[in-house]
Amino acid sequence: MTVRRIRKYGAEVLRKPSKSISDFGKKTQDLFRDLEETLEKVGGLGLAASQIGVNMRAFVALDREKEKIIKIANPEIVFTDSETEIDMEGCLSFPEIFFAISRPKGVVLKGYTNSGKAITIEARGILARCFFHEIDHLDGVLIIDHASRQEKEFWKEKISRLALHAKK
Repeated sequence: MTVRRIRKYGAEVLRKPSKSISDFGKKTQDLFRDLEETLEKVGGLGLAASQIGVNMRAFVALDREKEKIIKIANPEIVFTDSETEIDMEGCLSFPEIFFAISRPKGVVLKGYTNSGKAITIEARGILARCFFHEIDHLDGVLIIDHASRQEKEFWKEKISRLALHAKK
């Protein structure tokens, strides 16, 4: 299909909660294909529909262990590990900016495949972190919302430039 332009910090669509997908027809198949091709092109770990300007509850994530792309629509967190860990986290919508973010080590999601089949998926480590990150996107939450005041201050200039360019 198409490699799509990734929306950067400051773009309005990144702050809007996404709408549930009810039709798993051609439009949804095209969306997932675009998400997958865009992710493969830019080399990230995950990509939410809002990051390509589509306000739908869909994301793709790279499962490095199985070397495959996971496609999830309408994800819902049904379990989070009580154990957390802090790690550096980046985002395709915040190029070259990283924040230390605490996330649960594990998660169980319910949702649907790109074809509408109900699934439950368990993830730990980097894949769990990716799932939390992408679901945040679907809820209009960004990594900067998890950042400390000091981190925001450190990246202030780059963040300002991103926001300025997004408004053009």
